[in-house]
Amino acid sequence: MIDERSTLQTVAGLHGLILAWETDEGVAQADYDYAVLLGPPADPDDVTSLRATVVAQSDCDALLELSAFRGIRATLNGQVVATGEPRIEPFGNSYPITLRAGENLLDLAVTTAQVNARVSARLIAPDRSPLAAVTEVRPHRRAIIEDLREPLPEGHNVSLWHQWNELCSRPPLLRLADDSRDAWLAWHDAFGGKLRELMGPTDPTVEPQPRVITSERLDGYRRDRILLSSEPHMAVPAWLLVPDEPNGAGIVAVHGHGYVYGETVGITGDESSRQALERYNYAYAARYAERGYTVINPDMRNFGARRDAESFRRDPCDAAALRLQQFGINLVAGQMRDLRAALDLLLDRPTVTGRVGATGLSYGGRLTMYLSALDRRVACAGVSGALNVFRERLTIDSSCAAQFVPGLLAYGDTPELFGLIAPRPLLLELGTVDGTSPEMFAMDAYAQVERTYRAAGARDHLDIDVFETGHAYHGAKAFDWFDRWLLDA
Repeated sequence: MIDERSTLQTVAGLHGLILAWETDEGVAQADYDYAVLLGPPADPDDVTSLRATVVAQSDCDALLELSAFRGIRATLNGQVVATGEPRIEPFGNSYPITLRAGENLLDLAVTTAQVNARVSARLIAPDRSPLAAVTEVRPHRRAIIEDLREPLPEGHNVSLWHQWNELCSRPPLLRLADDSRDAWLAWHDAFGGKLRELMGPTDPTVEPQPRVITSERLDGYRRDRILLSSEPHMAVPAWLLVPDEPNGAGIVAVHGHGYVYGETVGITGDESSRQALERYNYAYAARYAERGYTVINPDMRNFGARRDAESFRRDPCDAAALRLQQFGINLVAGQMRDLRAALDLLLDRPTVTGRVGATGLSYGGRLTMYLSALDRRVACAGVSGALNVFRERLTIDSSCAAQFVPGLLAYGDTPELFGLIAPRPLLLELGTVDGTSPEMFAMDAYAQVERTYRAAGARDHLDIDVFETGHAYHGAKAFDWFDRWLLDA
């Protein structure tokens, strides 16, 4: 049988997503029900044309949101809506349009080399609610469904995808109720308490007891390889960078998934490692030490010296997280215990006489989010390559279990977790072609984080750095951000 799904179906908690397009070759079906996956272009100037007919029952104003800040030229009924030129400031993936009663032709000319591989668009009302006037978007997404052995009565749903999508479409139980400070205070206590309840204990259970393994002098700082403790029978290897001329502040630097040899402190091994350091601007821990910060950079569980190289899984930490969950243990809680032990040690250094911040890229950005949300000793946070939402990442099976706290999505998502950092300063970095953080979802999340900071009376403590070099630690605002809030405040 044929299942014709509504092209205005809500997906991963976002409504109004267009699921299929007409192309010169025929209908382009959406991957994972919300985006068309375009292959690598043969030529950097290759353009793919995507067309859809939008049927409205009356004239109406709307917003057209595109999945990229550049590289998509959009026309509606022959009128140019988006030129495809970069629109980074302000965040230019949302365009006001007017739909006329009847059929409206929407055409996207996509310069494939300039956008995330997954291309999508959505139509929503100006107040960001579902667009009631639109009754149809053609072409419909058609799926071939295997015939059941016994036919089911009408109205029965057997699909786990639809169950997942319905769960995602429910508003989080602990979303900020309104923009008042009283509502923010109540929300902060309730959601923060729920996070701690679901994650479980994160306090180190033993003293750090650091032991120096090696020590070497570099230009402007000393780099020590140390072992510290966070719980019995669990040693944490870490790099401790001590500047020759300390500025009094400290930084907890958290590496990402690509970390093997010590790339965040400038150490590489094989050619892949050297390329990762250059591609991701990865040696940010070393850069902070050169600026006078005392930096601790732990090897997180399943990375660096602690890596269990199980090649049959996409990420070794994914396998580790799933195994631990069977014993009621959450890997994120273990990572937090190690990071909080590192924070204890950092605050005890004689070169740290002032505030401490935390920063990281990718998985390091995710762990920085959790650490800063849980531990108020982090006075300032900088998160790169992690401005995404769990609902979308799980929809496309693009996050490992090491990122999640079981049960949390019923109560909130990453915007709520980032919101717990308020009123402390938070900088978010977003690359415009970063496949881990699709622009449309990222900016929706940022709008929610911004609302929380505004309710907390701390809008000036939140900033974003949008740039065009993809998944990397950009640093254009980050280093000055930490100087401002850790040294000048």
